[in-house]
Amino acid sequence: MAVVGIICEYNPFHEGHKYHIQKAKELTGADTVVAIMSGDFVQRGGPAVVDKYTRARMALLEGADLVFELPVRYSISSAEDFAYGGILALESLSFVDAYCFGSECGDIQALERAGYFFAAEKDAFKKAGGDSCLNVYRDSLNCLLKEGHSYPEAREAAYREVMQRNGEDAQEGILSSPNNILGIEYIKAAAQLHSHMKPVTVLREGMGYNDSGEGEPRDSHAAHLFFSATAIRERMREGSFAYEGIPQAAGKVLSQADCYLEEEHFWTLCSYAIRNRWEGLGQIKDVSPELANRFRDSWYPAISMKDFAEKCKTKNVTMSRIRRCIFQVLLGVEKTERHTGNLPYLRLLGMRRRAAGHLKRVSETVILVRLSRDMERLGKEELQMLSEDIMASDVYRSVGMSVSGIWRPEEYKRRLILI
Repeated sequence: MAVVGIICEYNPFHEGHKYHIQKAKELTGADTVVAIMSGDFVQRGGPAVVDKYTRARMALLEGADLVFELPVRYSISSAEDFAYGGILALESLSFVDAYCFGSECGDIQALERAGYFFAAEKDAFKKAGGDSCLNVYRDSLNCLLKEGHSYPEAREAAYREVMQRNGEDAQEGILSSPNNILGIEYIKAAAQLHSHMKPVTVLREGMGYNDSGEGEPRDSHAAHLFFSATAIRERMREGSFAYEGIPQAAGKVLSQADCYLEEEHFWTLCSYAIRNRWEGLGQIKDVSPELANRFRDSWYPAISMKDFAEKCKTKNVTMSRIRRCIFQVLLGVEKTERHTGNLPYLRLLGMRRRAAGHLKRVSETVILVRLSRDMERLGKEELQMLSEDIMASDVYRSVGMSVSGIWRPEEYKRRLILI
């Protein structure tokens, strides 16, 4: 039986995600869909709008067969590390045949060229035209950066120059569209890991990734086939959300959530964490010495999460990176080496019963189903990594109860979702 993997956040699950699952099965001939999903904190920095169990149930009801949690040190990281962690998780399962992602260009060959080019392997660079092209790229990149271009602008221009010298076409915007960027990082990670999985892409339909849909009629889908998760979250924040863009079964689950969480709900905790780690900010995963100084300078006058992030913003540091770093400080995610072999464990959040047989094919990664029982199979280093995930869930749970006024079960008492 063919199995296709999807790396996702489902924040929240919407019609576009359902379409993606359907197309992934159609394009690969798969009958099983494995989702590697961010837990309670997501790649752009900050909390998911609803908890991982709610989002996992939504996904299972709308077409996913197995939902695993992406460890928090990968879920709340740069696009490069998020993609690497997702591909590593799929590879660690050993039974996934292909991975499928959405993209703005829909051209898998163009994305593969870029992915191989940026992969840090000699053989991968040869697929993009030879080792010499890397030197041309680096020279061009450095020159553009010195001229004052931002890193994303310089990166794309340098890459296009290399492709043109090799007589190949690099689509305009291929390195500036968010889903294209993630897709290229998936392919790059797969090359680094010598993955056997086949990459497949689905052309993104509807609103753009960052499109909030401002000005669109609330009761009309005429302008866009699918609402973006950004637009849906914006409606949630405004309090005028009517479940537009959400499939029926998923919408029913979402309607039962006790509250929707936002970054600002976490500001007091984040502010304390920054002050508490004052001299150790540079040990946090993505915090550079310069950004650590910005954090210390901006902490005193900041009155909110938004205010603090804006005070930390510079031309060379994106707002997403700042938000990620704020929450990395909160969760204590420190600098460590990447995993190069299989992940030591994967937390199974939920599954369809018919997919249970696939779990018997996993041999080198511990599948955590009942946390208190299965974690006994982990060593000291693995338990340290797991403690980050549990910490993240505990913090999210605590804030969720504070906002909603409703008790939530602790992480060790959570049961596997079975559909």
